[in-house]
Amino acid sequence: MRIQTFTAGEKILSQGEEGDSAFQILEGEVEIKVGEGKKEKSLGTLCEGEIFGEMSLIDPGPRSATVVAKTDTKCAVTSFDEFTGALHDDPERAAEFMKTLVRRLRHMNEKMMSMDPKRRGLFGLIREWQDTADLEELDQESLAYWSFRYL
Repeated sequence: MRIQTFTAGEKILSQGEEGDSAFQILEGEVEIKVGEGKKEKSLGTLCEGEIFGEMSLIDPGPRSATVVAKTDTKCAVTSFDEFTGALHDDPERAAEFMKTLVRRLRHMNEKMMSMDPKRRGLFGLIREWQDTADLEELDQESLAYWSFRYL
């Protein structure tokens, strides 16, 4: 683990870049954003004690969001290798990262379920169809309705 500082306005992570580390905010605030240009949206602000980049500790890969320091910020940075070592050496710290990941997943699931089905994308439409259709008794008229409505 290392300590890293960022100045207000500095980009810490960029959506789409490869990542293999997570950050725990020791001081300051960061803003989480997704999208680019006119499609960019702020997902919120994180402050002291909160963690971001935690998905890379479970599955290193492309970052799912951009993170920008809102204020001068100091973070403890943990790499994938350090995290996997901590599973044995410091399981409580490793558990905190995993709890953060699970909390965010639950939050995202709640948001998805509250969205209008027309805006949930293909996965939401399929789930709605599965929930309302009796697949054994699906007739051609019902199939045509669902196909026309959503495809």
